[in-house]
Amino acid sequence: MNIKFIPHLFKTWIKVFLNPRTDIFRGELVRKSNLTTFTGIAIAAVIGLGLSWLTHLIAGQPPEEFMGLASAWVEKGTQPPFGSWSIIVFLGVIAGFYDFEIILFIFAWLLRGKGSFGTQAYVQSLFYAPLAVVQQIFAVIPGIGFILFIIVAAWSLVPTTTSLKAAHGYSTLKAILTWLLPVVLNIVVVYVVVLILSAKAA
Repeated sequence: MNIKFIPHLFKTWIKVFLNPRTDIFRGELVRKSNLTTFTGIAIAAVIGLGLSWLTHLIAGQPPEEFMGLASAWVEKGTQPPFGSWSIIVFLGVIAGFYDFEIILFIFAWLLRGKGSFGTQAYVQSLFYAPLAVVQQIFAVIPGIGFILFIIVAAWSLVPTTTSLKAAHGYSTLKAILTWLLPVVLNIVVVYVVVLILSAKAA
């Protein structure tokens, strides 16, 4: 990956984040690169971590209470299972992206999507990267931050859908089913597990 591509990558992040049309994602396919995908996500993880740290301090919160993106899911004051929350968040942003892409690709394959895993991951990374930055900042803002976090997460379903259409060359319905089916399946599995555990407890 040519280092000169980095400025264009930042511009593309902003472009697709603000205007996530299918044709824009499709136009970026000529620049597809697995290295660019990974590098972009790693850069976003670092930038988001730094900005969330600054936001945490500006909000007047004690430095030792910084949890970064983990603040959205983990109770305040919880000790990290290893290292620090900064390390966990950095690794989590990267691992979370690829875990999500694997799941989406399985369902895209079942729905006869035409794109490769690399193609899908690349176009998805173009909006996931700025999303990771924004959500890391929102996660540490007291009060309204969590609401903003949820709003942006819900909005991300739009670029998720349009980028899947660009990557796999299929319809809007199939693109929606690609992310909706695993969500529904996860809810069903959790519900069944809860029922089983409740039955045993009774």
